[in-house]
Amino acid sequence: MRKLYRSRSNKKVAGVLGGLGNYFNIDPTIIRLLFLAVFFITAIFPLSIVYIIAAIVIPVELTLRKYKKYKRLYRSRKYKFIAGVLAGIAMYFKIDSTIVRLIFIVIMIITGFVPMIFAYIIAWIIMPEKPRKNIEIEINE
Repeated sequence: MRKLYRSRSNKKVAGVLGGLGNYFNIDPTIIRLLFLAVFFITAIFPLSIVYIIAAIVIPVELTLRKYKKYKRLYRSRKYKFIAGVLAGIAMYFKIDSTIVRLIFIVIMIITGFVPMIFAYIIAWIIMPEKPRKNIEIEINE
């Protein structure tokens, strides 16, 4: 039987969203982005109360666990236009980055310029950049 725990190794604040990602075997970055989308769409106060209650109710994992590998969401290094957020999302879903950029522009037109720019900046902060494969070679050169 699986149990839900707050993550000790994959946390930004209290480990609630990292624990949910581990529980559902989903990259916690996706959980964090969805949480922030709902956080700003619904209202800041109610969801923050839910997060605080979850941080109190959900126990922290006692030991650092090894979790199954899951597909990770990264910002793209190679195909970035600004920070690689939209190209990273396109790579995750295996679609053309132009389509993701067009969808972003359509949503920006519908919802407004400022909220989408703010959402992009938040995603830029939350999403890690894809690690380089040959770090040792680059350091020695």
